[in-house]
Amino acid sequence: MEASPTSQQMKQALLDTFKFTKQFLAQHGLRYVACGGTVLGAVRHQGFIPWDDDIDIYMPRADYNRLLSMNEQLHPLGYEVLSCHDKGYYMPFAKISSLHSTIWEFQRLPFLMGVYVDIFPLDEFNESDDIITARQYKSHYYFDKYINAVSSYPFSHLLRSITRFDIHQMGLYILNLYRKRHPQRYLQAFLDFEQTYTGGTGDKCVCVTQWEGRIFQTEWFTDVIELPFEDTTVTVPRNYDAYLRKLYGDYMTLPPEDKRISHPHYFVDLHRRYTIPEIKGRFEN
Repeated sequence: MEASPTSQQMKQALLDTFKFTKQFLAQHGLRYVACGGTVLGAVRHQGFIPWDDDIDIYMPRADYNRLLSMNEQLHPLGYEVLSCHDKGYYMPFAKISSLHSTIWEFQRLPFLMGVYVDIFPLDEFNESDDIITARQYKSHYYFDKYINAVSSYPFSHLLRSITRFDIHQMGLYILNLYRKRHPQRYLQAFLDFEQTYTGGTGDKCVCVTQWEGRIFQTEWFTDVIELPFEDTTVTVPRNYDAYLRKLYGDYMTLPPEDKRISHPHYFVDLHRRYTIPEIKGRFEN
């Protein structure tokens, strides 16, 4: 096996994907605004959070839905848009992904993508916070069933959980045996539920599949500014202080060192797209 890419190499590849994403969205009149750690990185570090390795953006639901149908425009440019409509994809949000790199994130989830930008749909509501939060919990309930259905747990997983008397992991294995026969059923339940809350307007907004109970003001994502981000810029809420305090509290204080962690990756190659059999062969060699 070749050495995994360094953190700096990974961030440069991610930055390249983000620059392409910004340009593509602008060319097609699609709106976006950064969210989560990307806003925090722009404000506190003028770029990536040093130990982080992803970029997250929101798109209004209408623009998001348009993007999902644009693979014909993306593929000739070396990119693709991935969503839960792609067989085996295991996230309730989309990604713009490079076709010329490979990431296999979790061994139990056999789905390959390239270096990507996470893209979350943003929906507006005029409901109470309790009702919106209940929608978030219910959305996770539906999609978690689908994730379990498309996971691939080896028999050794069951043996290990029995040895450790890990009831939770034993339950996941048994549920997986049942659910993996009909993953589309669980995905459709999630998509049907999604239709019950999209298309509305209101002064509150959330990505329903994100942080439960963290409900934002719609105006935070319509009144936006550009901030420096590495050697480019990123669109963020003008009132980023209110947004970041809602998410993180005292966001300018660095977290303890044991909380400064990056995302796990089972396999990464920044230069070509592999197949799963090819990756397994590299591990065997």
